[in-house]
Amino acid sequence: MIPYIHVPDLKIGPLTLHPFGLLVATGVILGAWISTRRARQRGLDVDKLNSFITWMLIGGFLGGHMLDQIFYHWPEFVKRPWSLFLLYEGLSSFGGFIGAFIGITLWKYYEAVAGPAIPLLGITLPKYRKRELAMPMLPFADIILSVFPVAWVFGRSGCSVVHDHPGMKAEAGSLLAVAFGRPERIQKILSIGSGDLELRWGNAPQFDLGLLELMFTIILASLLALTWHKKLATGSYVVATALCYAPVRFAMDFLRVRDVDQADPRYGSLTPAQWMCVALFLFGLYMARKVREIKASGKDPQDMVALPRPGEMPPEQPYRQSV
Repeated sequence: MIPYIHVPDLKIGPLTLHPFGLLVATGVILGAWISTRRARQRGLDVDKLNSFITWMLIGGFLGGHMLDQIFYHWPEFVKRPWSLFLLYEGLSSFGGFIGAFIGITLWKYYEAVAGPAIPLLGITLPKYRKRELAMPMLPFADIILSVFPVAWVFGRSGCSVVHDHPGMKAEAGSLLAVAFGRPERIQKILSIGSGDLELRWGNAPQFDLGLLELMFTIILASLLALTWHKKLATGSYVVATALCYAPVRFAMDFLRVRDVDQADPRYGSLTPAQWMCVALFLFGLYMARKVREIKASGKDPQDMVALPRPGEMPPEQPYRQSV
């Protein structure tokens, strides 16, 4: 049985740093850095990628909280509609995925340009205008998703150390169960700020879904990283992540707790995430067909966001792509 890991908050003066936030921030920073590095290696326009990432992250964090409130905490949302804007009150992974997709779709058609300046503050506000030619999302989405599982390892590590996805009860001694409950034995690892990093063996074993997904994500991230040196068809990583993640997450959600007040709601006996897994799997199948069409056409959408090689003029009329 896996011990329950207790990680205390890190206090630096008046500032309190939570382990979940630190790990998520680490994942975002590392993911953006590796994505930028891979884009440079492929000769893609890094400025466009950074813009793409900005729209994606803003949409992801907004969608992660707002859709979490709507689909998982509807009674609370009805009582406190303003909770939709209290971004610190919770996130859902699929809400983040949907929000990120909305963000990059807006990026496809709109761009941020310098707007009015505020002299007293020394800043310039952005304004947004419609692009003359829609940008293809697929090349940058493929770069991001080739790296995303690496960043997701840190996100699910955060879930694992704060234990915010407790699953169903398990038999004592189960290989993948975590020792929740009242600690019968505690092993101190080291002191962190005003608390101790501890391993605790409790008397109420449960599955920890954050930990189970972390294990799966480590495997997926490792397999994708082994392909980074290869030139795969644009969109291949979108297909791979969708078709791999959807069935695994769908199956794991059957282990979620049902008999507590905080249990996830069910719609037609399935959780919101499971319905999203069905949609994600169908999307993966659609993208597999789209990737085959791109290969057959001989036109790579990466050409539209690639920097011209030395001595080469950029194309005057970039071709349009629906993705």
